[in-house]
Amino acid sequence: MKKLFTIHLSRTEQNLLHALVSKGVAPARVMTRARILLKAHEKLKDADIAKHLDCSTQHVERIRKRYCTEGIGQALSEKARSGRPPTFTVEDKTRIVAIACTAPPEEADHWTAELLVKQAIETGVVPKISKQTIWLILKEHDLKPWREKNVVHSNAHT
Repeated sequence: MKKLFTIHLSRTEQNLLHALVSKGVAPARVMTRARILLKAHEKLKDADIAKHLDCSTQHVERIRKRYCTEGIGQALSEKARSGRPPTFTVEDKTRIVAIACTAPPEEADHWTAELLVKQAIETGVVPKISKQTIWLILKEHDLKPWREKNVVHSNAHT
């Protein structure tokens, strides 16, 4: 049975793939894809390529198809993954940072992660949030509200 997607690499593409494989500085996945394309260009069967490169025949088929339909760049690279959308928007994070930059509640001498969680939920910034997430947001902005010298308080409360 004739293959639907056959590989015919140009001389430039062959040189690129040989250089990629011989230098050995690309990620392993990219190097495997390059080897698949080179071996497919040599007219090896998918099963032989898969056995030689220790991958599945379906993987070989996908790389061949991607090369034929999308080009060499897409065949070598990872496809974008949708992933889970971010839980908190930039505005949410900005509001949390703004809270951390204000004076702490009267019963505390500094902000703690627990206090920031409570304040963010009470003020309606977010419906729920963990102490760990608060810590990560503050870390992104290099803030340490428990250290007085690292926080800029607004003059609105003085």
